[in-house]
Amino acid sequence: MLSDSPEEFASKNYDFLIIGGGTAGLTLAARLTEDRNITVGVIEAGQNRLADPNILVPGLNSNTIGHPDYDWIFKTTAQKYMNGRVVSQPRGKVLGGSSALSDMLCTYPSKEDIDSWEKLGNRGWSHEDLAPYYKKFATFTEPSKKIAEFYQIDHKVIDKGLHDGNGPVRTAFTNSKQAGGNAWVKTFDKLGLRMPADPQSGQGNGGYSNLITVDPASGTRSYAGTAYYQPNVSRPNLTVLTEAQVNKITLSRHDGQIFATGVDFTSFGFKYHVKAEHEVLLCAGSFQSPQILELSGIGSRNVLGPLGIKVVVENANVGENLQDQGIVPLCFQAAEGISTFDSFGIAGVKAAATTEFYATQTGLLSSLIGSNANLSYLQVGQRTGHVPAKPISELSEAAVVNAIPILKNQYKLLGEALQNPMDSAYQMIYIPVGVQKGFADGEGTPSLGSFITLYISVSRPYSRGSVHITSKDPTVAPIIDPNYLSHPLDVELFSAGVLFLQYFSTKEPFASLLKDAGKAFHPGFEHLTKENAGEFCRDALTSGYQPLGTCSMMPEEEGGVVDPKLKVYGVVNIRVVDASIIPLEIRNDLQTSVYAVAEKAADIIKKDWEENEGIKKGHKRGASSRVKKGGKRARKS
Repeated sequence: MLSDSPEEFASKNYDFLIIGGGTAGLTLAARLTEDRNITVGVIEAGQNRLADPNILVPGLNSNTIGHPDYDWIFKTTAQKYMNGRVVSQPRGKVLGGSSALSDMLCTYPSKEDIDSWEKLGNRGWSHEDLAPYYKKFATFTEPSKKIAEFYQIDHKVIDKGLHDGNGPVRTAFTNSKQAGGNAWVKTFDKLGLRMPADPQSGQGNGGYSNLITVDPASGTRSYAGTAYYQPNVSRPNLTVLTEAQVNKITLSRHDGQIFATGVDFTSFGFKYHVKAEHEVLLCAGSFQSPQILELSGIGSRNVLGPLGIKVVVENANVGENLQDQGIVPLCFQAAEGISTFDSFGIAGVKAAATTEFYATQTGLLSSLIGSNANLSYLQVGQRTGHVPAKPISELSEAAVVNAIPILKNQYKLLGEALQNPMDSAYQMIYIPVGVQKGFADGEGTPSLGSFITLYISVSRPYSRGSVHITSKDPTVAPIIDPNYLSHPLDVELFSAGVLFLQYFSTKEPFASLLKDAGKAFHPGFEHLTKENAGEFCRDALTSGYQPLGTCSMMPEEEGGVVDPKLKVYGVVNIRVVDASIIPLEIRNDLQTSVYAVAEKAADIIKKDWEENEGIKKGHKRGASSRVKKGGKRARKS
């Protein structure tokens, strides 16, 4: 049920308190409350906007980014290696979290991506272990014969055996025939770079038409709010409170161990405390999960001490290891007659597109990104003739040698992946809309006209940043410093990547979508060379909106914050379940991996509940007597 009373919410006791009603939090809530004996309370800072067309209609996504009713509107610090630029970091501030704001890409990591998690000390987290959960969260709808032919979707791109799940999130291909998507697949095919396998298998590189998280019946976004929460809203053992800001997790020490006893939160100016009888599950995302840990006294003494926060559990890894896929655009003038989102500025066009969408679930508003590609560094270099100043093997080996001890194992795995011609170094997409360099970060204004933008991201960046609090006030945003392009290898990888985008733009049939066959740029963009590509990337890079790693799942001595059961080191009963636990960036968007992680986490938690800490044949399980002893009752102040 959705609670509209913080007093009532705080007066109840819950077996599990979930902080954050986003992608992971609502997945956990739905799965845990399948057991009627388990009570779950979810605290979400954002509003309930389950019926909001700005969220539900795919093409209206831009209305949510940067709007305080939907977005936390985080910003980075001035980025030293990007000429001091400040980069926007949109994060969902609604029920459903960032799954409500995402581009709806349903793309998957490589096998090597996930296997690297296990190689970093996380037994039980290989690709083989996680693969069933990539199936479990989704229900796939096959495309019509016409759509399959138009986008060249065959048994290679879709292996039905990988898509036989019956999960809450609906996945499908766009139901709209768009010239760009058709040309995208055909061009990669002509270049010998068509995706040879279903991307969900974790194998293969190439261009393809990607799935999106969409309900094919209505054409609307399928996300955590509509998929995991809405069908279960009437469960009596599930209570969700929105518009409530978590202040901290309360901790108690007993017999030398630290226990979470509950959560302090603020709603509409009043402060409350709610008890956790069993566990606190932190699902606030890669920026706010470390923030809440630090506010609660879990983190580095160097961060907490100056703020007057008592250190309860010292772990200097909290908030470190931040990784984000930067993304660089290359924007071209569209050929005459090509439909783009830029045409919405013409009177009547957007209204006509809206009518078309609601009548047929087709047209520009029906999808955001339906074309994807993953390529290796070798594949990119072979097409463009790009040769680095030093061999990539030498550069990656030097990165390991020069790395601080805590990063050596990570960089070793990154180097192996980079040199593997079968693994992905890049993700590429196209969007039929114009951008100016830095426009996503408030820089510049797109010009009038019709444009097509190609984007490239480095799948696994070497640069590492951090997220830390600077105030005891939970409403003060943490300092976010991704440290983009701080590692020279990232500059090399992006430079090679944008040169490939430029090469691709001149190849048919995609070139026919562009004015002068890819030689006419949006104002502010220009022809790139090996000499100017690096500086261009410093001026143009923005966030790929894929931050992770700030509460990494690794051994503590190697940079970890949580163990393979996702339990915070030093605390008996706090787990972190969101993208922050992922220790290494993956080749594609995070959405599917966060769902999979949450599904696996739910099974881990339920197994622990049944075997160790919960109900014994009909006897209600609360927390251990030690947790109860340290707990506090609900209060309003």
